[in-house]
Amino acid sequence: MRKPITVLSLLLAATLLAGCGGIPTGGNPVAGDPIDDDVEIEIGFAPQGPRPGSTQEEIVQDFLRAATNPQGDFAIAQQFLTTDFAEKWDPDASVLVRSSVGTTEPISETSLDFTFTTSAFVDAEGHYKEQRDSNTATLNFQLVKVGDEWRISSAPDGIVLADGQLDDVFRKYGLYFFDPSYDYLVPDVRWFPNQGRVASRVVTQLLAGQSSWLGNGVLVSAFPAGTALGPDSVSISSGVASVDLTEEARAASNTDRDRMRQQLVTSLASLSNVSSVVITVEGTPLSVPVSGSAGANSSPEVEPLPVVGRIGGDTDEFGYIIADAISPIAVLSARIIALEPRAVTLARGGKRAAVLGNGGVFAVGSGDAEPVLIDKRPGLVPPSIDNGGFIWSVPRSNAAALLAIQPDGTKHTIVSGLSSDARVTSMDVSRDGARILVYVSIAGSPRLYVAGITRQDGVPTGLSELQLIPVGGGAPLDATWVDDSTVATLSTADNTTAVTAWIIGGPSESVGTLRGGKAIVGGNDGIDGLRVLTSDGEVYGPRGSSWQRTATASFIATQQ
Repeated sequence: MRKPITVLSLLLAATLLAGCGGIPTGGNPVAGDPIDDDVEIEIGFAPQGPRPGSTQEEIVQDFLRAATNPQGDFAIAQQFLTTDFAEKWDPDASVLVRSSVGTTEPISETSLDFTFTTSAFVDAEGHYKEQRDSNTATLNFQLVKVGDEWRISSAPDGIVLADGQLDDVFRKYGLYFFDPSYDYLVPDVRWFPNQGRVASRVVTQLLAGQSSWLGNGVLVSAFPAGTALGPDSVSISSGVASVDLTEEARAASNTDRDRMRQQLVTSLASLSNVSSVVITVEGTPLSVPVSGSAGANSSPEVEPLPVVGRIGGDTDEFGYIIADAISPIAVLSARIIALEPRAVTLARGGKRAAVLGNGGVFAVGSGDAEPVLIDKRPGLVPPSIDNGGFIWSVPRSNAAALLAIQPDGTKHTIVSGLSSDARVTSMDVSRDGARILVYVSIAGSPRLYVAGITRQDGVPTGLSELQLIPVGGGAPLDATWVDDSTVATLSTADNTTAVTAWIIGGPSESVGTLRGGKAIVGGNDGIDGLRVLTSDGEVYGPRGSSWQRTATASFIATQQ
């Protein structure tokens, strides 16, 4: 299993690059031990300061090692710098993840280069980028004598991490923004050093806004423009976060103040298990009315039982599967079976479905209306359905021909940026309806994209900038959403199918291999909720480091 690592962004425009990963876990917020944002967090290793008599090469190597400890604002690493340069060096500017040991080469009597290969980087805002291919970075260090000892007088901003150090030094945080309906809170994943002031950094970046690909109406924030962290910053005690904001926050309406609170609670929940927030404006409490509603959903879940179809046997069946027996869905199952289904996506609530059947894609409901053939183009991939009722459909041969179709058949062309030369393997809208996952092949090379969905008055119109997830070279079979920040791919190579989980804005992790996989769907409980259908009609679920047979089926449905 290969587990990639995190890095902050480009150090110098001509030299950068990096990256890698991990897998997220979920759970409801629970009040934790008191923590102040200025208190240092223990990280389990302690690099040493400069050793007397060290050579230039030793000073640089020991500095790079010390810079993996973020405590005290990288206090140990600063001991290797001259007094003047220590005030200028910015360790938060970027991080490169190196996949090689690296070599040092003298350039002059007072200068040397450190060269290494990189696999990922993380920028100053915490955005993680994993590279598809390794790159070479060269960092130059200038040194001077301070007394009898060498010290660094110039170096690129940022730090360097080795593969495997990301989880020790950094943590993954979701900055949560609303979808345009304000029904869902959607994470924008960032990575920050594991240090005491991380709560302030989370709030600072939350106030700075969503990543560019989630902008332009894909996700929205309730904070008034210009709102920043106030002088009292952030402190956390017994699960309660006190967040001080600047004067702009007072302009928010009562509704937006409650939404601001929701964004803060959800974004800080993974830090000391924050369960509530008190907002102040430059030290003065801000009145935040709490709405009577439950608030936005930050982790949409589906029915825990998988939904499958068995078609072509003595009796055709479709529904929830319990101990290899199928429980039909009232009205819906019979209508779906009549369409000779090959793939089904079940809408939230189980009252509607998008079905790929005999003749094309159908909109199926459980009311009085009969199924409607909404897309009869040949060679369609399994459709997806969003929480607004739009059914997404695309031909396998042309990714650019993506449509969002209303249940009555009204079609809306999606401006996507996807190539007409891209052959589509799968296409899935996220449960929050704000993003889409598309798995394609271009000239035989696999590409996995995630993009934001732009809408006008609720109607899908296009996709935001495509975000490339650096999948490997295995032939693509299927992809699915694991949870709100993770996706999984099913690919094949050497007669074996591999399942890989990918954090959107984070590293990847192998979830094991099995024989003959052909489709994959997500459920609840992260990785544990995945189900894989094999070509011989068996359904498998993860069990420890392997996969266990759980049922039989002709196809397995996606639940939204």
